[in-house]
Amino acid sequence: MYRNLLAWLTALALLCVCVIAPTAAAVAEEEDFFEFDEEDYDFGDDEEFFDDLEDQSEDDFKQQVSNISAASGYDNPDLQYDGDYAYIVSEDGEYCITCLYQGADAEAVIPDTLGGYPVRVIGDHTFENSGFLTSVTIPEGVVEIGKQAFFMCINLKTVTIPEGVLSIGDQCFAACYVLEDIFIPDSLEFVGEMAFLGCYALEEIEFGANLKEIGSCAFHTCKVLMYVTVPSRDVVIDDSAFLQCPEALEVIYQSRS
Repeated sequence: MYRNLLAWLTALALLCVCVIAPTAAAVAEEEDFFEFDEEDYDFGDDEEFFDDLEDQSEDDFKQQVSNISAASGYDNPDLQYDGDYAYIVSEDGEYCITCLYQGADAEAVIPDTLGGYPVRVIGDHTFENSGFLTSVTIPEGVVEIGKQAFFMCINLKTVTIPEGVLSIGDQCFAACYVLEDIFIPDSLEFVGEMAFLGCYALEEIEFGANLKEIGSCAFHTCKVLMYVTVPSRDVVIDDSAFLQCPEALEVIYQSRS
């Protein structure tokens, strides 16, 4: 339990660095920024913190879980289930949005339909904190991957995103520490804030011809990222997108425009 909690606090610390001071980060010197080391990170008075957890009453704990569920939408009365997935149907009844994965497959192949509805959106938090997950294949027909959809999937190594996906949400793959292989389709237009923050194993990533924008701190603390390929200089790349990445990182433009 405490190991998972420390992992959560580690990821939260990384997120806070970008949320609190993105403007200052864009102009400060590299040595001014937060240097993160999992082995040495100091969480303060651990004993007092854990004592507080142990003293928490069962009712308080249940209320805390209820609050988290409400914020995540998991107790939405419109939630429906199909196998290992919970989902909601779009307002027009034309497609569905994933909400929660309850399975335990290390290699997840997301179905292209749930309850007879085509899957168009991998919803916010769907696979969040699925530490057992090592690879995921997203089905054709999906157009959007939501906020924190794969946040803290600490053993996720491989992701396949199909043509047709237009956006990757904020913190989507943040704290996926061992992510090293991700296929990005030509259709992708937008990469959200902190989308790949803390992806320590990611060495290179190639974006297709339709990319328009890379958000703030998108690749913050990607410690071994060496090559990022984008279609042209017309792509809007936030000044903080590559903070705490290697100095030798090369952004490769496929055209001179």
